[in-house]
Amino acid sequence: MRKKIKLVSLFVYTGDDDNIRINTVYDLLSQRNDLELITTDFNHRSKIKHQINNSKRNLRLINVPEYKKNLSLKRFYSHGIFAYKLYKYLKSIKEKPDVIYCIVPTISSGYACALICKKFNIKLAIDVIDLWPESFIAILPFKKIFELITLPWKLLANKVYSYADYLYAESIEYAYIAQKFNIKTKVIPVYLGTDVEKYNDLISKSKISISKPENEIWICYGGGMGNSYDFDVILDAIKEINLMNRFQFKLIFIGGGLKQTHIQEFINKNELPSTITGFLPYQDFLKYLSFCDIALNSFNKNTKVVHSYKFNDYILAGLAIVNNLKGETADLINKYKLGLNFDYKNNLLKDKLVYLLENQSEIAEMKMNSIYVANNVLNTKIIYKEMLAQIES
Repeated sequence: MRKKIKLVSLFVYTGDDDNIRINTVYDLLSQRNDLELITTDFNHRSKIKHQINNSKRNLRLINVPEYKKNLSLKRFYSHGIFAYKLYKYLKSIKEKPDVIYCIVPTISSGYACALICKKFNIKLAIDVIDLWPESFIAILPFKKIFELITLPWKLLANKVYSYADYLYAESIEYAYIAQKFNIKTKVIPVYLGTDVEKYNDLISKSKISISKPENEIWICYGGGMGNSYDFDVILDAIKEINLMNRFQFKLIFIGGGLKQTHIQEFINKNELPSTITGFLPYQDFLKYLSFCDIALNSFNKNTKVVHSYKFNDYILAGLAIVNNLKGETADLINKYKLGLNFDYKNNLLKDKLVYLLENQSEIAEMKMNSIYVANNVLNTKIIYKEMLAQIES
């Protein structure tokens, strides 16, 4: 029997093929159910209104105020307006859905869905892909003060977790945290997942031309250049390696964002063998990754992230990964020999990169291991199976 399901996510981008959670869930559920994906008309990534003409998905765009900075009062005001309008829309629907599936963050939209589900006896599925406000606090000074200020926000997040009939999390650690506040359902950890067939199809659609010199190792960072990532440790390591004058390599930043100017100025000042592509369509982004050898998964020291979209893109592209996330990502890298883990004391990024540049046969082995994990460990057809069965039951 086909179910009527409303999907809610604040972060939906203009490309149908972006490797984001909500797209994967929509595509897997759409085969057997009637879906509507509710999101905003504002593109968080590009900071402009969405330009969506012929999406293959059934979208409802809710008008919200724009904002320029990720960390700003205007952003949170925009989120609040979305939650308010979302509640009004869901309440107005005459034929209520069987299930509302909501990705959090944002917490306010999750709370709006929870209130509607409670009022009309609708099943609520909450999917935790990041911890708010914890992730924001991690990159701010005076953390103790902000922990106190954001306590009501944190309590609201815990309440949203407690309301869920079905509860998912994008890592085991997030599942453990959410489970503390929900006694009626078992939290299912569901990694973000990889779709190898879609990856190969997107690569084939890319029209950009990329020329890579023979015997040159390409080290890359892929994704947005925001405050969550540690670019200084990357740049300092590459500066030291470049001064050694021993290796033929290039550092490529595949993406753009807030830190782009700072990074470009450092590259120019120190005459590094490095380039920044700027924002690219997803298929071109993936094609650039496919030409690289080593990927840098470098987050800020106090980050709460344990698994990321970035890591999945690296795996799909079959890259050796040098990573500083702790917990599950580090464990996957060690278990399947996908690369090396670094820190700020005993295992410095510079030393890990030098080791790989000196032992390039190991890079080739790690790249093969990444391809194996993409096909057999993180494949969406495997890891989303339990989630789909529960929502469709």
